[in-house]
Amino acid sequence: MSDDTAIDPLPYERLEQLDKTIARLRSILIAVLIVMIVGFVFLGVQIGHANGRIDQLAAKVDGLDTAFGVKFESVNAKVDSISQRLAVELKTMGAEIAAQTRAIAKSVATSLPPAPAQPVPAPAQSAPAPAQAKPAPVPPPKSRP
Repeated sequence: MSDDTAIDPLPYERLEQLDKTIARLRSILIAVLIVMIVGFVFLGVQIGHANGRIDQLAAKVDGLDTAFGVKFESVNAKVDSISQRLAVELKTMGAEIAAQTRAIAKSVATSLPPAPAQPVPAPAQSAPAPAQAKPAPVPPPKSRP
């Protein structure tokens, strides 16, 4: 008995396309990993060179210390003391500015008229409020002849 069943080639084509796509993704992933490894190696080499340069500069500075007879520690101590004094001065100035700002805000708040109150619904029979008298104007000061 021969069974002549036709095999649909379409599913196999899709599997082949899937295999090709997976192979391409693998090659792309491998290429990206290689580029990353090369980049890290390059950065490591550059950091090594920079470290060597820093060591050379430190040796030169130590040589300057002995050549000029200048103690850089005393200069560093002076810079540290100046920075400490500057920090204290800046804190003091900040506190003064904050106090002045509060005083200005307080004076502005007291000079502004109070905000009008929200109207409250009056009961059906409310008594009218008495009229307030205006204060008398203050005469200007007399000038001396």
